[in-house]
Amino acid sequence: MDRTANRVRAALGGVLLTAGVMVGLAFGQGDPVYGGTLTIAYTSTSPHIDIQSTNQGSLAESAHYVYETLFDRNPEGELVGLLATGFDISNDGLTYDFYLQPDVTFHDGTPFDAEAVKYNFERKIELELPTFDSIPWESIEVVDDLTVRVHLTAPAPHIVPVLSAKTWSMYSPTWAREAGPDGVKSAAVGTGAFMVEEFRPNDTLRLVKNPNYWQEGLPYLDEVVFRVITDPNTRSALLESGEVDMALGLPVPVTERLKRDSRFEILSALGMRQYYITLNNTKAPTDDVLVRQAINHAVDKEGIIRAVFLGVGAQVAETPYMSSQVNGFSPGGVYEYDPERAEELLEEAGWTMGPDGVRVKDGEPLELAFYTRRGSVTGDFEIAELVQGMLADVGVDVDLQVFESASFVPAVTVPQEDSTYNMANLTFGVVTGDAEYVVSTTYRTDSAAPRLYNRAYYGNPEVDALSDRSRQAATLEERDAIYAEIIPIVFQEAPILQLFNSVEFLAANADVEGIYFEPAFSNWPAKYAWINP
Repeated sequence: MDRTANRVRAALGGVLLTAGVMVGLAFGQGDPVYGGTLTIAYTSTSPHIDIQSTNQGSLAESAHYVYETLFDRNPEGELVGLLATGFDISNDGLTYDFYLQPDVTFHDGTPFDAEAVKYNFERKIELELPTFDSIPWESIEVVDDLTVRVHLTAPAPHIVPVLSAKTWSMYSPTWAREAGPDGVKSAAVGTGAFMVEEFRPNDTLRLVKNPNYWQEGLPYLDEVVFRVITDPNTRSALLESGEVDMALGLPVPVTERLKRDSRFEILSALGMRQYYITLNNTKAPTDDVLVRQAINHAVDKEGIIRAVFLGVGAQVAETPYMSSQVNGFSPGGVYEYDPERAEELLEEAGWTMGPDGVRVKDGEPLELAFYTRRGSVTGDFEIAELVQGMLADVGVDVDLQVFESASFVPAVTVPQEDSTYNMANLTFGVVTGDAEYVVSTTYRTDSAAPRLYNRAYYGNPEVDALSDRSRQAATLEERDAIYAEIIPIVFQEAPILQLFNSVEFLAANADVEGIYFEPAFSNWPAKYAWINP
């Protein structure tokens, strides 16, 4: 194979991959201490622990304790090798050789080797699991025990960030074959620092230390317990009472208060998660681009940030679904808060103000069905209520329907013909850290739910054609130039109510150290954390 000069340098703007994940010290610089149990309160929308079958952020939050990927991100957000030590790329970009860590075993004793990687890649492809088609596979072959060769039908300069996403976790082939597609949902066998001891859906995930973990000296903790607590105020109360050591997804007013309490430490970081409200592009009246643009102008994003996030928990988004931290980002624009412009657009679309303050067209009121959750992510319900009020000010009647977390995702992940909402309150995390993920899973016509995450059912042949062309680009520079053409088109067509990018917060006891931030899915890994006595 004709190889590049440096086998560990990826086509990612020169990012250098190194083996192993650096341990980031979240709180202080104390020496690590062995032993203890770390209890984490969080909210989960997943009734299972099959990370290969989903890209849900709450499941990714816990999956990396048990499972590992070929590549990961360190505390600085840089791509590093985890189960892979490096790779070669052919000059035409169509062949990759991935080199694997030696002497790694799965929890059941099965060797982690090239055959295991081949099995996991082919499992994702055969079952058509999330992002399987983000990589243009041709074939996968085992070169030797620690080398996997991947042949592609087109260049894929984004392949390393894709393979860093938790949905590309490595399962024990022995166990996964025996368990089958259903069995992998209630148990887990990976190479990670912890093993599953107990799993009670929507309640508890109890993990115990892997005594044969391949990274010498890790982990420090004996046990990690995830408790599903849907109410953010309850999560805060449990932290303050000492019943849990970490609490995720707390409202900003709570984290601001906890900053004044010396018992706790608060971390914050701008991640790659965007708050947005999908607008159903195929269901009247949000099938009209003028209505969608009007909705965007009617909402005061800065006002919501001040009201819900105290001005510190979010930044107004400049591009649909992605923040400036995403590789390949290009600014699309911002719909400024302009209620008068919103009213002009609605008038242009034929919606005139009725005597009761609700606009009408052809005798029908301007009514929108708006689906939301409460407490799944910081401020979700509060944002929905504020948007409802702002739209009422320009004559839009919004029927706000609140779903339990477990039922919300199924309700908004249906074929277009079965969709019953005009608006749905969501967040989107760029789990690979790369814009290809955004374009492929939300911009393309064939990304419509339930296949992928285009719950707006947005589609534009010009965007699809440009996306097809970007998939033939040999370099990130060529690809990103095409994305710079795509993004303004999508922005102008306003498939979503584009809100803001989230600043993520973590609250933990001050005696917990070794936590770091993983920006691609806005997670707070504590798999290498410890508790000071």
